Amino acid sequence: MKIAQVCPYDMDRPGGVQAHIRDLGAALEALGHEVTILAPLVGEQAPPRNGPRVVRLGRARRIGFGGTAYEISIALGEEKKRLASLVETGCFDVMHYHTMWTPLLPFQVFLRSKTANVATFHDTPAPTFEGRMLAHAFRAMSRMLLPKLDGVVTPSEAPLGHLARVGPPVTILPPCTDLSRFASARPARRPRFDDGRVNILFLGRLETRKGAALLLDAYRKLASEALALRLIIAGKGEMEQSLREFAAAHALPNIEFVGGFTDEEAPQLYADCDIFCAPAAYGESFGIVIVEALASAKPVVAAANAGYRSVLTGEGARFLTPPGDVDALADALRTLATDSALRAKLAAWGPPHAMAYDARAVAPRFVALYEEAIARFKARKAI
Repeated sequence: MKIAQVCPYDMDRPGGVQAHIRDLGAALEALGHEVTILAPLVGEQAPPRNGPRVVRLGRARRIGFGGTAYEISIALGEEKKRLASLVETGCFDVMHYHTMWTPLLPFQVFLRSKTANVATFHDTPAPTFEGRMLAHAFRAMSRMLLPKLDGVVTPSEAPLGHLARVGPPVTILPPCTDLSRFASARPARRPRFDDGRVNILFLGRLETRKGAALLLDAYRKLASEALALRLIIAGKGEMEQSLREFAAAHALPNIEFVGGFTDEEAPQLYADCDIFCAPAAYGESFGIVIVEALASAKPVVAAANAGYRSVLTGEGARFLTPPGDVDALADALRTLATDSALRAKLAAWGPPHAMAYDARAVAPRFVALYEEAIARFKARKAI
């Protein structure tokens, strides 16, 4: 098959959706399919990397809304003509759209598509006023959009509440990534993190939705106890300065702000920690960072939002904490930080559980989905 993956985000920015698109594409190519990623350009284009071909169409501008960052993308002028030519002459068998609500590039492609169309709805709006507005808008739009699709995917049950029950049946398929770089040949811990302290890692965007401020407040509670801890915060975003100011105002010891990182640097960050913490209180449909941490043999403490609950099951569910509950977060971190045997038990449990979400394990399920979508498209055209 010739498959187009349509991403509304900057493929050079680290993110779960981008990792899923890139690594799913590589796994599909390994199965003999041809994959092209259509994505906007933000700033200067990064050097080419291994994986499926990425075609840049139009520009994107980053905005903030509802406690997270989005990119509004659009192709204009010559870029719009290039988009039309690529879509209409590319001979694609299926177009797969991700976070299709994000304007406007996915809809520009969709309106020109003459083949089977599949969409993954990654979005889970926040339980805020803005989030409720988005959910209401999504439900209204989905009533019109879903009947025109040939396949509908959600990463978990979390996004189902804002999709109308019309059109093709919804398939729940987890986002996947290449876990081999986390599960095998794990790097050694860097010396500066190997001083006997228990290292807690946060890895993600520094924005309200991801919950770094909640973790910092929990760490403040733990810092008053006689515990040998260190907090590593990896990522960047609009909250970085306020997080640094909070740490300074409370004289919190042993905190390291790593800043931005590349996909290639992520395995080392997991290797440096003893506990991974994902405190996002809302807005998560899955949790690729959790899967990466588990594949890296790290125990995980996470907020029990709908997306994270779909990943942390079985042994891992013990350290799901009520979303937004700083005391519960601190208690879970304390329990793991003071029990090395329990950390070791969860570290052994994690990798086999995580590999169910490896791209090579999940890709055949997407192939079956695409084949069903193509058959559905052909049946619709024959009417």
